[in-house]
Amino acid sequence: MFVLSCEPATCAIPEWHKELFRGHEEAVTEQGWSPGSLNLAQTFATKLRTLLAHGDITRLLVDFSCYPDDPERFSRFSKTLTEDQRNKLDERHHRAYLNLLKQRTIEEQRRSGLAIHLTFRTEDRPGMPAVEFLHSGEREIETRFVDQWRTKLQSTRPELSVGSGNDNGHGLSRYLREAFPSGFGSISVVAARTSFLDGKPVRWDQLKKTLLETLPQS
Repeated sequence: MFVLSCEPATCAIPEWHKELFRGHEEAVTEQGWSPGSLNLAQTFATKLRTLLAHGDITRLLVDFSCYPDDPERFSRFSKTLTEDQRNKLDERHHRAYLNLLKQRTIEEQRRSGLAIHLTFRTEDRPGMPAVEFLHSGEREIETRFVDQWRTKLQSTRPELSVGSGNDNGHGLSRYLREAFPSGFGSISVVAARTSFLDGKPVRWDQLKKTLLETLPQS
């Protein structure tokens, strides 16, 4: 049923691109990934005994969460590369990643008739709830799944702040929805980065445990 992914998983830079970031190492550490995202995604993959697709280079080279032709998939650093170099980044990393997700979605639909794509990341912004679900309000399958998850979460941990919102942007989820018009839903699971870094507003291990225990299975 589930296809799992984590796009901003690492701030790794291939050896042949390290010169691009010389003197900007702090920017890579602070902006080049989403701390805690991979840990959360791996916890789900282990519990569900399913494969996890995740970004293998920093998003400051190419942002895996972007639509294939979105110029914003390249940062201010990678925009200084030649067109040929950017094309190679696209082919070897971004498009290869999108093709992997599409193939796993096809396999899951064949196996169970339904595929729910869960993509994981952390954020740190004013008013950020402990967890937030982003989905398309135009897809009943997504709305129903998020409603079930939120209801279970709030019943299990009433003190836990849970948010939800529409994800109608020009990104990865939209690309996958276009590729799979039926029997498919894509939901972004956004956790508070402060939980991972500081244990606030809820301890990280408790947040992961609660999310897994309340995950809808149908």
